[in-house]
Amino acid sequence: MDVTNQFYEGEAIHGYGTQLLVGQDDGSPETFVAIADITTITPGTMETAVIDKTHLRSPEAHREKLLGLRDSGPFVVTGNWRPRHGSHSNVGGDGFTGGGLVAIWRQRLERNFQIIVPDGSPALEWPFRGGVSKYQPGEIGVDDKIPFTAEITPLRDHSAALP
Repeated sequence: MDVTNQFYEGEAIHGYGTQLLVGQDDGSPETFVAIADITTITPGTMETAVIDKTHLRSPEAHREKLLGLRDSGPFVVTGNWRPRHGSHSNVGGDGFTGGGLVAIWRQRLERNFQIIVPDGSPALEWPFRGGVSKYQPGEIGVDDKIPFTAEITPLRDHSAALP
């Protein structure tokens, strides 16, 4: 759609129904199983290093820069803590054959992940290879559910998989 100098209706994607799937490293085709009770998925920053190449005679007395390597920060996942569900546990079950997020973290395993966003048909798939770099049960109190936070760090570039 050409949006130059035009009035047009806005579009947005609703996150309800989105899933985070973990590959079970079980051959081809690989089986993917969803992590239970996720409430938010925040993609990591996609940034490029800026290298300062300024010298004492830089034009216009202004810094000169060069773009360096790109990097991808961790996906931050929050939800309801489910210590006995296979997707969260150390032992697995519920479709998780080698253990859930805690096991992936403890054993420093690399896994294939997929974020599936139900935006049209087919759904938007965002695959990446990563590892669990943080898993933290949240505050245990009297008046609220117990949350969890996990960080899944991409191990290589995943931006080419985006539309």
